[in-house]
Amino acid sequence: MLVRRILPLLLIALMLGALFVAALAAASALPVQDLAQYWAAAHLVTKNPYSLELTTSFERSAGVVSVAPPLVTKIPPSAIMLVLPLGFLGYKAAFALWSVMSIVVIAGCARAVWDLFTPTPSLAPALLSLLFGPTVVILMLGQLTVLVLLGITLFLILAARKRDWLAGASLLLVVAKPHVVFLFLLAVLLWILYSKRWKILVSGTVAFSAATVAAIAINPHIYAQFMDRTRLVVHETESYPNLGGALYAASGHHVLALVPQLIGLIWLAFYWRKHRVEWDWKSDGMIVLLVSVATSYYSYPYDEVLVLPALLAAFANGKNRRMFLVGLLATNLGYALYISNVAGHFKLGYMFLWWPASAWLVTYVLSQHPRTRLAPAY
Repeated sequence: MLVRRILPLLLIALMLGALFVAALAAASALPVQDLAQYWAAAHLVTKNPYSLELTTSFERSAGVVSVAPPLVTKIPPSAIMLVLPLGFLGYKAAFALWSVMSIVVIAGCARAVWDLFTPTPSLAPALLSLLFGPTVVILMLGQLTVLVLLGITLFLILAARKRDWLAGASLLLVVAKPHVVFLFLLAVLLWILYSKRWKILVSGTVAFSAATVAAIAINPHIYAQFMDRTRLVVHETESYPNLGGALYAASGHHVLALVPQLIGLIWLAFYWRKHRVEWDWKSDGMIVLLVSVATSYYSYPYDEVLVLPALLAAFANGKNRRMFLVGLLATNLGYALYISNVAGHFKLGYMFLWWPASAWLVTYVLSQHPRTRLAPAY
C-alpha cells in the first residue's frame, strides 16, 4: 500500500524535474524573454521596479542580455507581490521554475474547468490546453497571464461552490492584468451587487488591500513610481495585435483602437440587463470572458490563454463540435505560422495575430448551435 502511494509521487517529481532541466536548457538557448521584466522587478522592488535606468543597470550587472531598451514591468504593485519569489533566483533558474509552474497551472486549470462542466474522464483537457497556441507562446515568454488564468479558474469553481471568501481572494490574481479582463471584472462586480454576495467583495478588497500594504511596506514610493510608469504607457501610440490595433493600423487613427472596447461595454450593458436574473458563470461568464479578451484595447496573443475555460466549455457541452474543431485548428494554424516565423518570412510582423481573439469568440458562438442537417432530396 505504501509503495502504491509513493510511486505516483515519485513519478510526478521525476517528470517535474525533467521539465525543469528542459526549461533550464531553453533559458540558455532562447533570447531573454518577457519574464526578465518580472524577475528584475522582484529584485528592484525596494528601489524602483519601474525604472528603465535601474532595470538596464541591473540586467547588465547580472549578465543578462535583454532587448534594447530592456522590458520594464507595467504590472501594478499588488501584482509584483505575486512574483516576489523570483527575487531569490537568477534569471535562468527563474525562467525554468516559472515554465514548470506555468505547465502545471495551465494543465491543472484545464482539468478543473473540465470537471466543472462535465465529470466525464477525458484526455481533452490536457490536449486542448497544452497543444494550444497561446499556451506555447506563454511557455516561450514566461508571461504573468498564467496567474490570471489561475485566478479566473479558482473564481469560477469557488463561486459555484459558494466558497465566497476564497472566491473573492482569488480575484487578486485576476486584477494582475485588469486591462485584458476588464469586462469580466465589471460583470463580477455587477453580479456581486445584484446577488448580494458581499463576502466576495469584502474578501477581494481585503486581499487587494493586504497586497497593497505589503508593497508599500517594502517600498513606500512604489505607487508614485507606478503612476510615473503608467503615464508613459498611456501616451504610447503603438498598435497592439488585436482587433482595435488592426483598426488603428489600417486607418492611422488611434482613436479607432478604442472602438472595440467601447462596443464591448455597450454589449455588456445590454447582455447583463437581459441575463442578470438567471446569471450562470458557466455560460454567461464564458461569453463575457471571450468578449472581454476580444475587445481589449491593450492585449497580446499570449493573453488569449485566458479564453481556455470557455473553449473547454464549448468542447464539453457545445452542440456543434465539428465547428469548434474547425475554429480551433484554424486559429492554432495561425499561431504555428507565427511561431515558426513563416509569417515573418512574408514580412508579416507581430500584427499578424490580430484576429485569433475574435476567432475564439466566433468559434464559441457557432459551437453552441447544432449542425443544420439538409433534408434528403426525393
